[in-house]
Amino acid sequence: MNRAFDKKFGADFLDSVPRAPGVYRYYDRNDTLVYVGKAKDLRQRLAQYRNAQQIKPHRKMRKVVRAAVRLEFETTETEADALRLENEIIQMHRPRLNVDGAFTFLYPTIGLKRDARYLHVACTTQADELVAHGFRPFGCYRNRLVTRAGFDALVELLTWLGHVEGAEELLPYTLWRRFRQVPESLDTQLADLLLGNSDAFLQSAILLLVDKAVARRNPAEVQAALEAVKTFYDMECVRLAGLLEVSGEVYIANELRDQATIDARFAPEPV
Repeated sequence: MNRAFDKKFGADFLDSVPRAPGVYRYYDRNDTLVYVGKAKDLRQRLAQYRNAQQIKPHRKMRKVVRAAVRLEFETTETEADALRLENEIIQMHRPRLNVDGAFTFLYPTIGLKRDARYLHVACTTQADELVAHGFRPFGCYRNRLVTRAGFDALVELLTWLGHVEGAEELLPYTLWRRFRQVPESLDTQLADLLLGNSDAFLQSAILLLVDKAVARRNPAEVQAALEAVKTFYDMECVRLAGLLEVSGEVYIANELRDQATIDARFAPEPV
C-alpha cells in the first residue's frame, strides 16, 4: 500500500469516489496542476494509486502521489467524455507529469512536392509552412521517434533510387531534401504509403534497387532502411489512415490529432 496516499488525502478518501467515468487532478503545494488522468471507473483507478507497490510498473503512480498535496475528481457521462476532458485539460495546462498529449505542437508532418526538376520531401512540425511552400502534407503522425526514423530511412531509399542534392534551408526544426531522377511513377505509391493506404511503394523500390549498383553493394543498409519505413508505415501511417477515414479529412492538424484518436476509438461500428 502507498502510505503517502492515505497520509495526504485521507484513508477514507476513496469512500467519496463514485464508480463512474471521469477525470482526476493532482495538485502540488503551489496549487499547480501536476497530473491529470481519466478513468472508466474513478474509484477503481484511484485505488490503484493507493495500492501502488514498490515495483517498476507502479513507479509513475508513486511519483504522482509524492508530488501532490491535493486530489480532485469529477464525473462525466461516458468514458469518451472523460477522455475528451482529459485531453482538453492536458493541452490547456500541460501538467509536468503528463507526457502524452501535452506537446501536440511537436507532432510531425511529412510533406511531398514535385516540380520540374526535383522530388522534394520534408519532415516538420510546422505543417502550415510546408503548405505555404507548395508541399502536400501528410499527417500529422504521433510518435516522433518512429516518424523521424521512417523519414530518415525514406531519404536513404530515395538517395539510392535517384540523386540527392543536399538539404534546403526551410524552417527551424524542419528537414528538407530534394532528389533528381526519382521516377515520377513512384509519387502515387509514396503518397499512399504516407496515408497508410498501401505499402506497395516498398515493393516497387525493391525492384528498382535491384538494378542499382550502389544498393547491391550495401544490402544490409538497404534492408535496414526498408524495415524502418515498414515499421513507420505499420505503426504510424496505418493508424493515421483509420483516423482519416473516421474524420473524413485528408489531413489532421497537430492540435486535433488526439481528439481525432478519441473520436475514432468511440466511433459507432458500421452497420
